[in-house]
Order: sequence, then structure tokens, then C-alpha cells
Amino acid sequence: MASKIVKCRFPEADKEAVANAAKAGGVTVSDLLRRAAKAAVNGRIASRPILADLVHVRSLAHRLDSLAAVAGGDARVSAEIKAAAETLREIARRHLVGAQ
Repeated sequence: MASKIVKCRFPEADKEAVANAAKAGGVTVSDLLRRAAKAAVNGRIASRPILADLVHVRSLAHRLDSLAAVAGGDARVSAEIKAAAETLREIARRHLVGAQ
């Protein structure tokens, strides 16, 4: 697929902030802007704190799975815990896929 150039203007301070964010993320400015545009096109515009929260949600889903496995007792409760964990994982996956 051939590439096309998209030009945009930033105020100097914003341009510097974008360059610093790209550097901190270990990517080029072009990569950062391509990822942001792709996320926006897919309806996934999220700030870094929101992404961190989604990673935490995914981690909690894994912990819930572990708890369901050791909870024993009522199989219905274990099944509900596992279902909740999978729902949380799906929510996180839906938002994190476009952000990576």
C-alpha cells in the first residue's frame, strides 16, 4: 500500500509536547500520530491514565479467575465470578487493542 503525506500544524509548545511524548514512548512522532489517528478512527480515544486503568481492569479479571478456581464451594458462584472476569477482560481488550 502506498503511503500518503498528511500535513498538520501545531503551536510550538504542542509540537514539543508531542515530540516528547513520542520519545518517552520510544516511537517516532509519525508513529505516535498514526497510532492516535488509527485509534480515533476506531473510536478508541483514551488518555494514558484511562489506558492504565484498563490494564488494571484486565489484571483484576485475571485475579477473579484465580479466586473462582480456589473458591470451591458453590459452582454457581464460581461461574458468576468467571463470567464477570471474562466481561472485564473483553472491555479491556476492546479498548487496548487499538491503543497498542
